[in-house]
Amino acid sequence: MGGSTEQGTAVPGSADDAGVPHDEGGLLRDIARQGRRLLDAPAAFVAVVSEDGPTITVRAADGPHEDGRLDLPGHHPSGAALLDGSPLWCGDAESAPAAAPVSGSDDDGALHAVVAVRLGHLRGYAPRRSVAALYLADRRPRTVTEGERVQLTSFARLAGAAMEKTQLLDVAIARLYGLEQQSARTAADLDRMRALRSAHYGFIDLAVARGDARAFVVEADRRLGASVRLCTDDGLVVAASRSAAGPEPGVPDGRRMVVPVLAGDRRMGDLLLEMDSPLADPDGQLLLLIAQAAAVILRQLDDSRESQARRALLNELITTPQPTGTLVERARRLGVRLDRPYVVVVLRPDGVSPHWASMWSAAFAARGDGLSALHDDDIVLLLPGEADPAEIARTAAEESGALFGRPVTAAASDSGSGPERVAVRYRQALRCLDVMISMELAGRGVSVRELGFLPMLLAGREGIDQFIDATLQPVLDYDRHRDGDLARTLDAYFEAGRSPTNAAELLHMHPNTVTRRLDRVKRLLGPTWQLPARALEIQLALRLHRLLTEL
Repeated sequence: MGGSTEQGTAVPGSADDAGVPHDEGGLLRDIARQGRRLLDAPAAFVAVVSEDGPTITVRAADGPHEDGRLDLPGHHPSGAALLDGSPLWCGDAESAPAAAPVSGSDDDGALHAVVAVRLGHLRGYAPRRSVAALYLADRRPRTVTEGERVQLTSFARLAGAAMEKTQLLDVAIARLYGLEQQSARTAADLDRMRALRSAHYGFIDLAVARGDARAFVVEADRRLGASVRLCTDDGLVVAASRSAAGPEPGVPDGRRMVVPVLAGDRRMGDLLLEMDSPLADPDGQLLLLIAQAAAVILRQLDDSRESQARRALLNELITTPQPTGTLVERARRLGVRLDRPYVVVVLRPDGVSPHWASMWSAAFAARGDGLSALHDDDIVLLLPGEADPAEIARTAAEESGALFGRPVTAAASDSGSGPERVAVRYRQALRCLDVMISMELAGRGVSVRELGFLPMLLAGREGIDQFIDATLQPVLDYDRHRDGDLARTLDAYFEAGRSPTNAAELLHMHPNTVTRRLDRVKRLLGPTWQLPARALEIQLALRLHRLLTEL
């Protein structure tokens, strides 16, 4: 190799050039070129030395052998030395390291004198153990001085630092590129999400605010590029975006799609699509949003039809004395069991719009699978269950009054069962409501039982007859069938101040006879017949019965 360099002489251009950022290939070629200039060597190589062999693989070259060929044996001793941590190795291409000056023959033009200096590690080269090394070679004998050794090791440290810097820069650039790609994907996803959100809001507005099924399917057609029909679960076409009622001619089967419209686990219906071309939305997210909004339309339609059916059923039940089997079957299909206890409640919301009254009553009845209707400006509720009728009436009056912002009067019938008794219970509650209004007790909730006999007495002859039958029927039946005289005995008993002896004098009979008759009355009317409230009803019923039979 050429002339020697004294120890301490600056490495020519190595610090500056090696510190300039390069791509990995350019940097390795620059390291080979600077190393060759440093020792004025004919050829320089940057190679990877790995423990597999060890093998020496050229990555960059400078000089006559820039084709990358390095004529070294596969098990060259420089590889093992560098792998074991030696910073520098010098010797002959064919022999072991030499302490004396490296020499070689130059008659065949081959490279013989070799100097190898360890640089560091190369990213991406992944044997179990490997290092990068700078090889300087010459065809002539030469001496490597101590100063050259120092310069070579200093240059190797600078080159290794530059390699590490370049590798870190490559990693940073790769990560930055990855972040840019991820950012671009995120921006695209955000744009897509904004578009989906806008579409979702638009379809929900069509479904909820406007309830326009035709406008809904036309907008779905525009978004999807497909003919859209919305059908109920029983096959009824609610709306179609195009005029054709059936499948469009010429559309391949692969472009027809049936999308179920679900509300929870319940299938409300289907969206039938006839696509002009494959859907532009491969993930089907837009189609899913359209199906969800379609469920709102079908649910509204279903609720509307069911609400109409429930209102019609209750109106027929309260106006039909003997419901037909058809009415009973309709009630069963709507989930209303008329063979179980129920209460009929009538409310009078004066000054409240029918729309608000209908909405509140439907929501109140739905709590217990009941029925609601508007009849003659009153709210009528049929509420299944065994709850206290008075408590139901008070709750209905308070809740509706709070919502409507004005007092509401409510009256509840006795608890009953059977479809044939709905009309009777309705008339009970209606009479009770009329009594409340006439007594200026508006804004409250009561039951028929709380008002006692007043509703029946104020209902005219029909109500009076019902009151007499409800109070004295067993006694009157006994007198009618056995030619008895229990009713007259009862009347005398009360007139005589509840004294059997005085009653006997009024009737001109023995006191024991009166006592036996009163025992019979007790068996017929029950043991509570002489309690004050019950006794008052019996006396009133006796007086009314006498008036109706004698006048």
